[in-house]
Amino acid sequence: MSTRSGVWRIVGLTVVVLLVVAAVVVVSLLNSATPEQAATEVPSTSPSTSPSTSPSTAQSSALSGAELSARSTVGALPSLIGLPLPQTGPGVTEPGILLIAAPAADGSFDVFEQVRPSGPVSVVTLRPAPVDQAGGQFGSASAAATEVQLSAGDQSVVVPGATVDAAVELPVAAVDQFELRYRLGGVTVRSTPSAAGRALAAIGPLTGGVDEDLPVLIVVSGDSVLGLNCPLLPFSEQACGNRLPTGAGFEHELPWRLALASVQFNVPGA
Repeated sequence: MSTRSGVWRIVGLTVVVLLVVAAVVVVSLLNSATPEQAATEVPSTSPSTSPSTSPSTAQSSALSGAELSARSTVGALPSLIGLPLPQTGPGVTEPGILLIAAPAADGSFDVFEQVRPSGPVSVVTLRPAPVDQAGGQFGSASAAATEVQLSAGDQSVVVPGATVDAAVELPVAAVDQFELRYRLGGVTVRSTPSAAGRALAAIGPLTGGVDEDLPVLIVVSGDSVLGLNCPLLPFSEQACGNRLPTGAGFEHELPWRLALASVQFNVPGA
């Protein structure tokens, strides 16, 4: 009996030792798991920012990203409508306004304005251009800019409701250049009788409150653009459109007080 009891005691001790060894191995494997593996195996459901990013830093990054996105979109607009930005001229290297517009499928226009005032400004004035002066067919037109983005120097300026349908003054830190991007609507009338999809639009700068003689280069781009007139010029000069040297479309330079163009075009996709 004593011999059998000794054998069972040895077996029991062996089992205990094996269990202890197994436990040590498991603990060692768990401790060696990398943080990346742990993150993959146990995904976080917390909506908070990562430990290495404070809330204030995250907010700053988001704002910078929004500004960058707006600037990238504004800067890319001429490329989207098939035009490189002019390297010289009004709004670029000289005081003035560079206005580039392209018709959209709904008859509105995507518009980009780059503005160099005659001197630094601390208020940017925006207002719809007086399109009713482009002719009797525009007498009931109600121009409005939507999706308005304004970048003044290094500032991204909030436009209330991102809409301009009446005069608005926006304070800015003193700047000598600013940019606008927007969708211009309420300026298009269908041409009847005429070909299907044929339309006429009136376009002028959204920028107001500037020197009346400030040069404005109006560029209307796109394969569907058929011609450009300047209705505020004397009758003999109203057929003013010059074909673009860099792509399909027309352009003309006018002083701000006369900066209104009527555009004949086929509504894209109509």
